[in-house]
Amino acid sequence: MLQEGNPIVGERNHISGWDQIMRKIRDACVTDSSGYYFILPDILGSRKSQSSGTHDVAVATHTTSNNLQNLVQLNERWQGQISISVLTQSHDAEYALYLIWRLHECHEDIQRKVIFHLVFPVWSHKDIINTTPHEIHCDKKLSMKAHYENFEIGELQYPHNILRNLALKMVTASFVLVMDIDLLPSANLSSSFQADIINSKIASNQTAYVVPVFETGEGDNIPSTKEDLLTDRNIQPFYINVCPKCQNQTNYKKWKYLRKSDKLQLAFELQWKYPFEPFFIASKSSLPLYQERFKQYGFNRVSQICEMHVAGFNFSVLNNAFLVHKGYKMKNKFYSQKDVDHHENRQRYEEFKKVLESSYPDSKRKC
Repeated sequence: MLQEGNPIVGERNHISGWDQIMRKIRDACVTDSSGYYFILPDILGSRKSQSSGTHDVAVATHTTSNNLQNLVQLNERWQGQISISVLTQSHDAEYALYLIWRLHECHEDIQRKVIFHLVFPVWSHKDIINTTPHEIHCDKKLSMKAHYENFEIGELQYPHNILRNLALKMVTASFVLVMDIDLLPSANLSSSFQADIINSKIASNQTAYVVPVFETGEGDNIPSTKEDLLTDRNIQPFYINVCPKCQNQTNYKKWKYLRKSDKLQLAFELQWKYPFEPFFIASKSSLPLYQERFKQYGFNRVSQICEMHVAGFNFSVLNNAFLVHKGYKMKNKFYSQKDVDHHENRQRYEEFKKVLESSYPDSKRKC
């Protein structure tokens, strides 16, 4: 048993929370289209008690247990709903389930705003249902640790798009920002988008509202305002050392020198072309789902953006909004099989483009 201090809520609530999780796991029957993963939405039953409230824009994100602690900081930055899919398996489940439970019980704001979903391989079901709970004490540092990194979770291939689709489908807000768990948004992005875009009646279901992405060093402070971002010498454009052309269409220079404004506004439009893969806020009802054929590294996001382009979406950059990745992306820091997976996903992408041509026969746009 872990000894971490006194729980923030009563023991009765702890037991019912754990029982809720384990009941969902025992009753698991829904799988992804391949039949390989069990899909468990809303494992703590939070969605039925939540509404989008004053913020009709949500975050959908995904992770393994090793990055789940990032939810605390994301929750502090984002005022609206957060829908998060967590991947686990036999050897990781004890830590993953404990951490989900601990985050939910120890943070009232997470209880109020966050919906947790679980994804695990069918073959690990018997092991996971035998997971035993640890006592939760919220006032001491977490002593358990994750076993795996995102792309090297045992023999599993990280199913980005299965996780993204699950989180996306469970959002109750009208607009959604699908992002990675190790990104942090600028302060008040949710409330500003609500006040200045949604409430001003200028929001369009066929527009992707591009949020420029940057990165900084591990352990560096994450700027919360554009003013702070522009004066931070540790900040650089996202992916600049790995794939500059994947983000260059953002037009960082133009964005940096925009006229200062206290309101969130549409700054300028972009003409999408491959391989640009922006992060963006968009209408949930209009957004194509992610292609679940893509796993591991490569083409898992750009395939959806390609379909949006073919379907007629416009891409408009927001003036004051931004995301920051915690840590610089470097070519030599990826997992060992990255190049092999990228090559295989490139072939899948070429096949997917042919599918798009038949799905959108009247579109003049191509990828």
